[in-house]
Amino acid sequence: MKHKGLKQGIVAFLVSLSLVFFILVFYPLYQLFYQPMLVRGHQPVILQMDKSTTATSLVSSLYEKQFIQSKRLLLFFIRTQGLSHQLKAGIYQVKPGESAMMFVHRVAEGDVMKVAFRINEGMNQDQVVTLLEKAPFLNSTVTNWEEIASPHTSAEGLLLADTYYYHAGSQSDSILMLARKNLDKTLLTSWQGRAAALPYKDPYELLIVASILEKEASLPMEKRLISGVILNRLHAHMPLQMDPTVIYALGKQYHGKLSKEDLKVDSPYNTYRYRGLPPTPIAMVGREALDAAAHPMMSNYLYFVAKGDGSHHFSTNYDEQRQAIMRYQNKQ
Repeated sequence: MKHKGLKQGIVAFLVSLSLVFFILVFYPLYQLFYQPMLVRGHQPVILQMDKSTTATSLVSSLYEKQFIQSKRLLLFFIRTQGLSHQLKAGIYQVKPGESAMMFVHRVAEGDVMKVAFRINEGMNQDQVVTLLEKAPFLNSTVTNWEEIASPHTSAEGLLLADTYYYHAGSQSDSILMLARKNLDKTLLTSWQGRAAALPYKDPYELLIVASILEKEASLPMEKRLISGVILNRLHAHMPLQMDPTVIYALGKQYHGKLSKEDLKVDSPYNTYRYRGLPPTPIAMVGREALDAAAHPMMSNYLYFVAKGDGSHHFSTNYDEQRQAIMRYQNKQ
């Protein structure tokens, strides 16, 4: 009986010792390598590391946020894996489901947070500037618009409407130069594949037309129809009479509805007063508008008026247009 009791005591001691060993050794290892610092469903946490951040300060930051229980153990593994001098400055996002060592390896790789930036179709340059100023973790104070505009006098219309991703802490110029590069590439493709006998002398004029389409229509088919109307009016030596160009000319003086006085504004963008295309684009464009400018839908239409539901009524003569104006503008 004494031997049996001794054996049971030894077993109990070994079990207790194993449990203590697990708590002291294996659990901390499990926590560092496998246990998420953030539970899934929680909001990501942002950590910023500057050039002076060391392994010790990084570990202290994680400890202060209660992401780890042992500073010494994490620091030990950072050093034994040779990561101490590989940690890169930047803004990082601690992701739900990510362990401490997974996060440290990302910092060593420089896998900084990426942020989406959207340039919408129809935005003008001022609106893009406002977006840049509000974009999180982006330095927009040194934007070189002259370089982005070159060789043109204005950067208006020279950024392709699309979604771009930047590394947190980036300069705004990196986004804008990419948007300009993408615009040039897409515009060249549209120009080279354009329909025959278009009256535009260069890709920039095609871009100007695309910017008008971007502001005039939201329906893809109507972009091509309005592109054809612009073509017909240019061939007939008629003024384009496109309201968005006047609105662009008015700028902050536009208050939501064009008046007869507004249509008299003396500006090269006023296509009611001046024939031909305005001197620059009036908005940023997407691929759809460029394609519509390059491939207009041929028709006999010379006029169109908004119906108030996002679509337009198209007319071949002014009498029909006048009736459409009375019909649809009275509804609005």
